Amino acid sequence: MKRWLSLLLFGCQSNVHTPFPPGLEPIADNPVTLGPVSGATETLVTMTSDSPYVKIFAKGYVLVAPGTLWAAAKSPAPNLATCVTDMQAVTENNDPAYEYSYLVHYTVNNVVTVEWDDQWRFGAIGGTPDAPVLAMIRHQKTQGSSFITLSEGTTELDATDDPDISTLSFVEYLDATNAGVSQVLKGVQHHYDSLVSVAHGGAVPACP
Repeated sequence: MKRWLSLLLFGCQSNVHTPFPPGLEPIADNPVTLGPVSGATETLVTMTSDSPYVKIFAKGYVLVAPGTLWAAAKSPAPNLATCVTDMQAVTENNDPAYEYSYLVHYTVNNVVTVEWDDQWRFGAIGGTPDAPVLAMIRHQKTQGSSFITLSEGTTELDATDDPDISTLSFVEYLDATNAGVSQVLKGVQHHYDSLVSVAHGGAVPACP
């Protein structure tokens, strides 16, 4: 079978919790750290675990303003798992409670046909949709094949001290038949590369 795949704002001697709307909460703290913004490059830094299932944590800078990155991200194209699925049927704006949403029905044909639905929700949490300082994308398998017990993830966009540099943070969980860390990590890398390319006005890159 084909394989696929919190914010804490630090103030003076205290942590300030940013409330997330229902459906856009982080699924976990992201332990990855990046170097200073002054030396930012578009490179993804990752940490992984396979216990009790595949977990990917990743962060990377994107050398565009947050508003530019957020506008580019609000589309199925850079977010779809096209490299590991055969068909993707998308219904956009299926959940009007959110700034942007879509439901994607995936199909994989390999010995047996595997199908599942993945719900995506988008929302600017801090700032505005045109100039966010914090925004969240969250996806989750809602129904489908029993080969996939768990599939969910978040992509968080943060502003930095440089108005022309943004940060993307990824948390991805997958518990599925024949799914391994290397396959899921490759998917997260392609997701990051796609968002970077589209934010710079390019196309979604070819699958690795």
